[in-house]
Amino acid sequence: MANLIRLTLNNFRNYEYLNWLPHSQKIVLYGENGCGKTNLLEALSLLVPGKGLRRSRLEELPRLNSHGGWGVIGQFAQEEEPVEIATGCIEQNRKQFLINGAPVRAQSEINQYLSAIWLTPQMDRLFLEGASGRRRFLDRLIISTETYHIREVAAYEKNLSHRNRLLSQNVYDESWLSAIEESMARHAVAISAARLTFIDQINEIQVIEGKFPEAFIQLQCPIAERLKHEPALMVEDFLRQQWKQNRIKDQAIGATTIGVHRSDVLFSDRKTQIPASLASTGQQKALLVGIILKLTELNQIRHTHQPMILLDEPLVHLDNIHRKTLLQTLKKLDTLTILTGTDKDPFSDWSGVGEFVQIYDGKLK
Repeated sequence: MANLIRLTLNNFRNYEYLNWLPHSQKIVLYGENGCGKTNLLEALSLLVPGKGLRRSRLEELPRLNSHGGWGVIGQFAQEEEPVEIATGCIEQNRKQFLINGAPVRAQSEINQYLSAIWLTPQMDRLFLEGASGRRRFLDRLIISTETYHIREVAAYEKNLSHRNRLLSQNVYDESWLSAIEESMARHAVAISAARLTFIDQINEIQVIEGKFPEAFIQLQCPIAERLKHEPALMVEDFLRQQWKQNRIKDQAIGATTIGVHRSDVLFSDRKTQIPASLASTGQQKALLVGIILKLTELNQIRHTHQPMILLDEPLVHLDNIHRKTLLQTLKKLDTLTILTGTDKDPFSDWSGVGEFVQIYDGKLK
C-alpha cells in the first residue's frame, strides 16, 4: 500500500518549491499543457529506483535558469509508521537516495517500502519502437511485485558493462573475464526465470470481465526457451561457454551479442491474435491499460502491496466504455493513484471520492 502523506519539491522542473499534503489517494491533476502535471508525476517516479518516467538526464531536472541542485521528498503511510523517501542532486551531479534521512546502500532497499508503475503518452509507441523499451516496461511490472528483480537486473547490467569495457580495452585476463561471465550467467538465468513466471501469471488473468482487450505477452529470448526444458545450472554453463567463445567477435562489434539484454517482449490481442504493433492507436492504448489492470489483479491475488499508479493522460484514445471501466476499477484500489488530463470533466466518475487539483505554472490551486 503506497499512501502519500506529503510531497515536497525543491527546485525541480518548473516547481520552485512545493509542499503538498493531498486529501485523497485518488487524485486528478488537470490544467493546460506545460503547466507541470507530468513534472509532478515524474517527481514521484524518481522516488523509486531507475530513471523515472521520462528517463531524463540529471542535468535536465533542476528548474530552468536556477542554481544548485534539486530535491524530491515523499512521506508515505506504512502499516507501522510513516516512511520518508528522498532523492535529488546536491553536488557533482550525482543522484542520491535517503530513507528516513539515512543514505541507502543499494537502491533496491527502496522497493521494500515503495514501488511504482506508470503510463505516459510516449509509451503509446511502445509496440512500434525498439525492444529495449518493451524490456524496461516488463521489468518495471515485475519489480513492482518482486523486489529482488531490480537487484538481478542491476547486477547483470553492471557486469555486462564491465565485460564490454574490458574487451574494448583489449584486456583478455582469463580469470577476470571468466568471473564476470559467471556472475552474468547467474543473473541472466534469474532474470529470464522471473520474466517467464510473471508472463505466465499475467497471461492467466482476465481483465475486468472482458471489458478490455486481452493482451497476450510472449518473451522472445533464447535463454528463456532453454530454461523451459533445461535445468538452470545447465543454462548457466551454456551462457558461460557462449560468452567465452564470442569474446573476439564481441570485441570487434563493440557489444555483447548474447544475453537477456537482447530479449524482446511481444504483445498481441489474445482474441484476434493481431500483433499489438498492427493494432489501432485506441486498441494499443487499451492493451497497455489492460496490462496495468492485470497487474493490480495479480497483486490482489497474491496479497502483494499495490504500487503507486501514475497515469499521464490515460483517457486519451480510449472510448467511453473503456474510460468508465478504468476509472471505476482504479477507484477501488487501496493505493496512491494519480491521473492527469487537461480538463477534469472526463474524470467525473471520481467525484466525491477523488481530489481534483488544478495546476498552473508549477503551482497547485
